[in-house]
Amino acid sequence: MFEEHKAKKATVAHERALADWQAQRDGYASLLDIAEHYEGAADASIMLAPGEAVFLKVTNCSLIEERRGPGHYAGHSQGVSIPIAHVGGRPIRYRVGVNKGHFVPGAPTPTAIDDGTVFITNRRVIFEGTKQTRECAFTKLIGFESDDGDGSTTFSVSNRQKPTTVHYGPGVSDEFDFRLDLALAHFRGDVRPLVKQLEDKVAELDAQRPPDLGVPPTGPVPDGREPGPSTPAPATPPAVPPESEPPPTGAPPGWYADPWGMTPLRWWDGSTWTGYVNAGPAPTTP
Repeated sequence: MFEEHKAKKATVAHERALADWQAQRDGYASLLDIAEHYEGAADASIMLAPGEAVFLKVTNCSLIEERRGPGHYAGHSQGVSIPIAHVGGRPIRYRVGVNKGHFVPGAPTPTAIDDGTVFITNRRVIFEGTKQTRECAFTKLIGFESDDGDGSTTFSVSNRQKPTTVHYGPGVSDEFDFRLDLALAHFRGDVRPLVKQLEDKVAELDAQRPPDLGVPPTGPVPDGREPGPSTPAPATPPAVPPESEPPPTGAPPGWYADPWGMTPLRWWDGSTWTGYVNAGPAPTTP
């Protein structure tokens, strides 16, 4: 009964891990396909220059600029007050003195000054609002910084003293970052580094795919030879004997000499010994 519950729990955990892996792998594969084939599109809602194409259009965005809050007067006064008359039973006093102080302006606070649409093209980033318009041309771009948690990007351009910040929300952050990188790559005429980065990520995820349950992992033994027939061990191995040591910390998953001596090889998953064993020859020690 306990073994059935343990097997069911392992199956559920494996299915969850496989689903998470597949979603991540599909996401990067989709980005790779876009990077390899997408070259922008036309958009009738904005005037584009010859050869200019839109790589992303995001509605319901905000233009953010710093605005000062209300200020206050800081200081004090000193002097004397002299009674000079009574009117209706109430005293009238004359004050002689001086005020000492100054006005303190409010602290600058990021404030949404307009709502509108952000366009990313292969030449610029444009904010088009109901009252304000901002253009950040790539030819004048000094740098930009994204806050994915807040869902905003701040652009610094040489023809504008203050930076331009557009807010689009954290739900759009990943797509905004990728499309901006892709648009800049097309502007520079060099998309290959971005494609190579995504290819490497997909290959890395393929190598990290969770192994199927009941199917022993495959791969060369540490000395490069292919492993022999493999089968799951009938039970969870006992604790590692004191005189045996696991692979060094950080050792990659693979077949290593069985620390219990029950079989020539046992599968190390990168963090612990598993129940998978291999009857192939043990690796030679260099």
